[in-house]
Amino acid sequence: MQEAEMRKGPWLEEEDERLIAAVSILGERRWGSLAKASGLRRSGRSCRLRWMNYLRPNLKHGHITEEEEHLIIQLHKQWGNRWSRIARSLPGRTDNEIKNYWRTHLRKKALILEEGL
Repeated sequence: MQEAEMRKGPWLEEEDERLIAAVSILGERRWGSLAKASGLRRSGRSCRLRWMNYLRPNLKHGHITEEEEHLIIQLHKQWGNRWSRIARSLPGRTDNEIKNYWRTHLRKKALILEEGL
């Protein structure tokens, strides 16, 4: 697709619905052809990221619990910034969500906890 045809910016509800319908029919593969087949004027990469980080049915939406926080701190101490690996231990959470939560909320909290030990 040419750059002039590509849509950028926030996703609309209608686009989300079209992507969900396309994934239910075609499956989670070949995102470039899925984007074309669905009629979305988005790149395959954009469709994949939207699906993986926001639309998958098994994703947890909402606040991260204290138990999840403690697990993230523990696993980050063990594995460092391996967000995908950490996300595998937290079903329904994405690596991107965990990374962003770490950088905005937990980094300082983890430093305080370490100083207290």
